[in-house]
Amino acid sequence: MLVTGATGGIRKATALGLAAMGAHVAITGRDRARTDGASQEIAAVSGGVVHAFVADLSTQSQVRRLAAEALVAFPRIDVLVNNVGGYWNTRHVTADGLERTFALNHVAPFLLTDLLLDRLNEGGSSRVVTVSSNAHSGGTIDFDDLQGERSNLGSRAYSQSKLANLLLTYELARRLRGTSVTANALHPGFVRTGFGASDRAHCSGCPCRSSGRS
Repeated sequence: MLVTGATGGIRKATALGLAAMGAHVAITGRDRARTDGASQEIAAVSGGVVHAFVADLSTQSQVRRLAAEALVAFPRIDVLVNNVGGYWNTRHVTADGLERTFALNHVAPFLLTDLLLDRLNEGGSSRVVTVSSNAHSGGTIDFDDLQGERSNLGSRAYSQSKLANLLLTYELARRLRGTSVTANALHPGFVRTGFGASDRAHCSGCPCRSSGRS
């Protein structure tokens, strides 16, 4: 079971819970020290080996590298949990020239899922779980300004990315109908974490505070 971004918050709690159930867990993180620390903590619960992949999933080349490494490491993948995500109240641009919220919250799970889909299909009864948010209800997909060049409000970008998560999941479920893979999205509920703390301009009224992360 591969859980993205599982170095803290609900992402690490998810990996710990799966490990406690006896699952062979793999995690990803941006920082080597934090990722190794989380993998050791999870391994202590499972009593087994936890694979730790280091990648910044806001960058497409690193998503592709992660997928390639996972395909080499695992002849079978039963569950992909797309849980990596972030909130920035100010506009940031990735190495690919994309607005960071859109790149990390939507493009990363979209691309990673696509790259791993054949392996998931080979695993029997597999599933893709994407962590969205009730913030999707305030979102619209602005195809004329996906990258927030005209309107860079953080809450708008976040809500749009969470709506995109749902649209991805519904379409993926439609395309996977009749296969052994299922696709689900979820709202995690209100949880006190450090989500959004990397942006010092993080606003007190952003949608993540009412949509499962703060």
